[in-house]
Amino acid sequence: MIEFAAIANAMFAGSAANCSVIAGILTPSILTGWQHMLMLVPLCLGISIVYKTLKCEDLKEVPAASVVLCAAIVGSMFAVGIGIWVLYGLMA
Repeated sequence: MIEFAAIANAMFAGSAANCSVIAGILTPSILTGWQHMLMLVPLCLGISIVYKTLKCEDLKEVPAASVVLCAAIVGSMFAVGIGIWVLYGLMA
């Protein structure tokens, strides 16, 4: 198997800084269970910012409305997850 670092070195020969940055991007990092959950927050925040930018008439409302929507999305996803977990425990 070809290593990504070797590919990055071949692509950017002569620039050590670029090689280490590219190799860092191409090498996947290992995430634990809670780290997966924390990656949900920036995703929901980005989605809520775009949605509220399109829906709000005054741009001053966008930051607060985006944070509220992001919290609602993340909270709802956790509530659904806990509900499914409880249902799974009852049926097992």
